[in-house]
Amino acid sequence: MKQFTKAIIVTLLLLAVASMELFAQGAVEQTNAATLSKKMELSAVDFEKDSVQTIKDAYQSEIEAYQAKYESIYNKMVESYNAGNVDDYFDAKGMLRNLEYPEISQEQTEILVKRIENEKDEAAKADLANWLYENSNYYMPTLTFTKEDGADDGHTHFSFHYEITSEPGSTVIVPEMRRSFGNDGIFAGWGTEDGKVLYEAGQEIKMPYSDQVLYAVYKTGVMFNDSITGFESFEDGETIKVPELTAPDDSYVFLGWYDARGNKAEDTVTVEKGQSKVFTAVWKSVLIEEVRTRHYKGLAVPTDKAVDLAFSIFNQGSANIGKLTVNLVSENGETLKNISGELSTKGVRVGEEKSGSFRIVANGNSGDVINANIVVADEDGNSWSTPVSLTIK
Repeated sequence: MKQFTKAIIVTLLLLAVASMELFAQGAVEQTNAATLSKKMELSAVDFEKDSVQTIKDAYQSEIEAYQAKYESIYNKMVESYNAGNVDDYFDAKGMLRNLEYPEISQEQTEILVKRIENEKDEAAKADLANWLYENSNYYMPTLTFTKEDGADDGHTHFSFHYEITSEPGSTVIVPEMRRSFGNDGIFAGWGTEDGKVLYEAGQEIKMPYSDQVLYAVYKTGVMFNDSITGFESFEDGETIKVPELTAPDDSYVFLGWYDARGNKAEDTVTVEKGQSKVFTAVWKSVLIEEVRTRHYKGLAVPTDKAVDLAFSIFNQGSANIGKLTVNLVSENGETLKNISGELSTKGVRVGEEKSGSFRIVANGNSGDVINANIVVADEDGNSWSTPVSLTIK
């Protein structure tokens, strides 16, 4: 009878303890439920009116719910695998595959971008922008640099398009404008479509909070430059007088000022406001050098014997030269004969050197000096010459 009573008492105590634990657990669950009920679902948030913190909390709540669900399904998949339950394993694996990660939609992103643009407090603006950049796949501020030149017939000669996508507020470098055929203006910087310069090439700027397009801006005026004389000048204005140049020496023939398209500047150059042009001086010049006899020292030659008189011509101008003829002209044809006759070359590019030689026979007494000239001529009637004095051995 005591043992029976004791058993009843123990049972009652155990039930009491269990009841207390259940009550405590229920209280915790009620507390958690109350806490969760305070957090709004992202779909219920008003992105235009609710506070930024409310939006962040709602999104974080969905992330945590996703993570909990993912972990639960993943654990079930592992348990099924370990137990050898194929059907449950693949069911769980399919659920994981179809589980969607919480996402801030494109429409919600656009609303928040407008809030960023309208935010007056710079710190709050930066905070929201950085949060949105980290959590939305649709927020990628892009800085676009563009330029397009068209010909009179509407066909595009030159285009430039460069994009920078980076975290808002980060430091980016403004690009240079590369030069190209047809783009012969004087680049001033990047700015608005109406020609206002905002940034210069190479400048470090902060990435904007929203997409921005910057246009290439050109100066109004004309640039003249000459690599031969070192002359360089930019003249502001819409009507510019073409400058005059002085040749470095008599070997240089000035052909005029030309732009990248091959247009020649006459007395004046006219440009529209917000446009500019570049003209480069073009010179022809041939240098005749390295005149020597082969197999003999200096310009000493034997009498009545065929000898090679070698030379080279060098294009030291700024224009490619077409067909050239080369002649050896003697003051006395009886004392110096050119057996090989006139020589020619199809053309010489700027900075190029070409070599040649005449086959000659000199007649005279030892010590006699024979004077001649090597003469180079182009098809436009320009000519260059250098004197040659041969001495009979």
